[in-house]
Amino acid sequence: MYTASDGVGGVILLRQFLGGLTKSPKGYYLEYFDKNLNLIGSKEMEIDDSSIKNVFIKEGKIHVIEYRRNRENNTNDYNVLSANLNDLNFTSKHLFSIDRKDVKKPFFFAIGLIPITNSGQIDHDPTGEVILSENNKFAVFNFDVKDDGKETQRVIVYNDNLEQVFDKTFSEEVKDKYFQYNSITVSDEDGSVYFLGKAYKNNSFKDKVKGEINYAYKLYKVNAEGVQSNTFETQNNYINSLGIMLNEKGVFCIGAYSEKNSDDFKGVAYFKVNPSSLTIEDSKLNPFPEQFMIDKYGEKKGKRKKSKNKELPFLTYKDFIITNQGDIYFNAEEFFITTHTSMNANGGMTTRTVYHYNDIYTCKLNTEGELQWIRTINKKQSTSGNLDYLSFSSAVANGKMYIFLNGADSVKKLRDDRIQFKQERTKKMNLYVIEVKPDGSFNYEILISDDDSKMTYKTKYGVRFNDLNTIIFEGNKDKNKQILKLTI
Repeated sequence: MYTASDGVGGVILLRQFLGGLTKSPKGYYLEYFDKNLNLIGSKEMEIDDSSIKNVFIKEGKIHVIEYRRNRENNTNDYNVLSANLNDLNFTSKHLFSIDRKDVKKPFFFAIGLIPITNSGQIDHDPTGEVILSENNKFAVFNFDVKDDGKETQRVIVYNDNLEQVFDKTFSEEVKDKYFQYNSITVSDEDGSVYFLGKAYKNNSFKDKVKGEINYAYKLYKVNAEGVQSNTFETQNNYINSLGIMLNEKGVFCIGAYSEKNSDDFKGVAYFKVNPSSLTIEDSKLNPFPEQFMIDKYGEKKGKRKKSKNKELPFLTYKDFIITNQGDIYFNAEEFFITTHTSMNANGGMTTRTVYHYNDIYTCKLNTEGELQWIRTINKKQSTSGNLDYLSFSSAVANGKMYIFLNGADSVKKLRDDRIQFKQERTKKMNLYVIEVKPDGSFNYEILISDDDSKMTYKTKYGVRFNDLNTIIFEGNKDKNKQILKLTI
């Protein structure tokens, strides 16, 4: 669920465990490993109308941010549990409380066979989203406030001394259901929060109304001085969503765009924002180049699709990474879901849901938003069971992109000197690494063979520690687990 680095190679891992017939959350295991993955200490933390929202380490102490429901006062309480790393004996400090009547809560019921729910109107976790700045100097509590008439957010920021820096509420004059929260980031310098959302117009979710794109992106800067905002249009292109990144050179909004609709994708969109004024300093639309289409479809088909301006479906964002040098990496995946209904021998109907994790798309932009390279990693995998072992994780080190995925022993040879990673039973997959070099060329190798390991690792949930050039994976077999630490 959460991890934290102690700065000298050791890591805290916080895992949630389930129990009972409904397999509902019952508590957490907190474990502290040194740089050689020796277990230094562990703690079991029970759930009692509570959950853990994030974890960070400072000067030999671990701080666990906790949500707890207060039934007596009808509030959501937020606390920090703190302990020395060498003993894990926790003490609690109350931070603040929010009246539950002010926070959106999900509901679900059915009238006959018709389900009724408000979950589509809730931007994120109703108990709040807690994110940390890159160096853990600030913690942001982000809440979707109950206000159907307009989009209202409350942002509370604490520093790493557990002191409140500011508490701000801001609104957008659009009905709550027509505002889609995209992403949020926080500055390590002063705790300023940048919040990005998509505001639909004309009380409609239509992509276009009267020939015009029916939405705009709204960017907010929230800090102790107040709230600023700016609206920017999408140059009459469709942009489903954007990720937001921050470094000393500016604020960057990155995503994919289309000329046809919000469900297809033609290339990579880039917006550079002045962090003080929130004005758009630069923007670029980078169409997928011909070589990228050849990577995906082969030479003949790829050239034909490019000449006909064909776009890609099923693109799901995965990673946004910005380096100290200003290089921007954007990874996505061809993900979609299918359902299959069949009749059994007794005439009953059975429906099976299949999750498809296919091609990986990886690209690099420079600080000016110019596309340096974009590659397709051909992959065809699917499952109707455990999703943790498909998909991928990535890390950037020394100017190279590293992609980690599971696959079968044999890699399929495709036409036009291309390859494709294949499906295999979960317990029989190898762990692969793909190294994409600064010029965009790539190679691959098996890191851990199925023959050499009793575990398959959950590549969907790799955890990066950029300060250590490290990525960590967890593997499970029955009730046994294993932690894998890779240093690049």
